[in-house]
Amino acid sequence: MYVITYSLRGEDADSDQFYTDVATFTDEILAEIDGLASKHILGYRDYMKQSGLVHELAVDEMRFEFLVLGILWKVYSGDAKALDAAPKQMLTLLSEMREQANSLKPSIDFMRGVLSTLFLSPDLYDHLFTLDPNLMNMDKLMAWLEATGEFKYEVMQLRRWYSYLETLPPQAVSELLATAITLAMWFSVRSEQQIGRYTGNVERYLNELRPKRYWREDVIFCGRRRVEYHMNMVGAEVMNRAFRDAFCHTEKKVVVLPACMRLLPQSKCKAESFRCKRCVAECYVQQISKMGDEHGFEVYIIPHESSLSAGRDDQNALLQNGAGVVGIACVLNLISGGWMLKKMGVAAQCVLLDYCGCKNHWSDEGFPTQINLKQLNKILGIEMDRRG
Repeated sequence: MYVITYSLRGEDADSDQFYTDVATFTDEILAEIDGLASKHILGYRDYMKQSGLVHELAVDEMRFEFLVLGILWKVYSGDAKALDAAPKQMLTLLSEMREQANSLKPSIDFMRGVLSTLFLSPDLYDHLFTLDPNLMNMDKLMAWLEATGEFKYEVMQLRRWYSYLETLPPQAVSELLATAITLAMWFSVRSEQQIGRYTGNVERYLNELRPKRYWREDVIFCGRRRVEYHMNMVGAEVMNRAFRDAFCHTEKKVVVLPACMRLLPQSKCKAESFRCKRCVAECYVQQISKMGDEHGFEVYIIPHESSLSAGRDDQNALLQNGAGVVGIACVLNLISGGWMLKKMGVAAQCVLLDYCGCKNHWSDEGFPTQINLKQLNKILGIEMDRRG
C-alpha cells in the first residue's frame, strides 16, 4: 500500500492500535481544554442556553469547537490578513454556485482553482499569528475560510462563537482567543507525539507533491497541514461519542461508503442507484454489502459527500425515515461531514478510511481504500464471532 499522506495502520498490519491511541489522546485533550479554558466553555454554554440552543451541543463538542477555533486561527490567520475584498466575494460566490449548479461545476471548479491558487493558497509553514486576537480579525478569518469553500460547516459553528464574543468586552474577547491559540500550539506539539506516527507522510506530500495541485479547485483541501489531520482524527472520536446515543436509538441503520472503496474503476463497476451489485468478491464494498445483508443494515456508495447535501433527491433516498448513518470518509472530510449530517438532523457515526487513495484528489491513477471492519462492527453493535 502506497501511503500518500496518512495511514491509520502506521507500521502495523491493521488500524486497531490507532483507535486505541486516538481514544486515549482524546481523553487527554478534553481534560487539557477543561483545565485551560473551562471558564470560556462555561460562558459559551450559558450563552447558548440563553439563546435556546444548548440542547444542540454536548460540553465535549463545545470543547472541541474551542480547539478548532484555535487551530484554524494558528494555521490560516496570516492568509486571512492578505485576502482582499474583491477576490473574497468572487470565491465565496463561486462556492455557493457550485453547490447549486451541477452542470456548471467543471467551469466553476476551473475558476476556483485559478483564484484559490492566486489569492488563497497558503505557504507551507504556519504563520506566527499575524492577526491579533480580536473580534475584527476573527471576522477576517471566517471570511477567508468561507471563501475557500472547504470550511462551510466549520464556519457555521464558529459564527455562533462569534455571536457570543460580541456580547463580551474587548479584553475578554482577546483573552478567549489567546487561550484558544495557546491551546492550538500545545495541541500541535502534543498530537505529533501521541498520534504523529499515523501522519508521517504529510510533510513530504506538502513539499513535494502538493505543487501539482496548483490551479485546481482542491488546492486548499489537499494543502491541509499535519495538525489539521490530527484535529480531524480527534474530532471523529469526539463526534462519535457525542452522537452515539442518538444513533443507537434509530431503528434503521445505513452505511455510506465513498466511491474510492470500490475495487474496480467507475467504468467497470456495476453498481446502480448507489447500490453494490456484488460483481467482485474481493471488493471491500461487496464485503460490507454482504455484512449488511446478514445484519440488517443498508449500504450505499456515494461519489462525494456533496451527494448528501440538503435539498437533493438522493439525500431523501439515502437518509429517509430517520435512519442512523455511519459515514465512511478520509480524515480531512470528517469534521465537515459530521457537522453537515448533524445540521440535516441525521444521527451519525463515522469510520475513517485507513488511508486516502481517490483519483479525484490524491492519486492520478487512484487505488482502492479500506477501513477497519472491527471498528465498523463495533459501531453497528455487531459481535465479531457471529460473522465467522
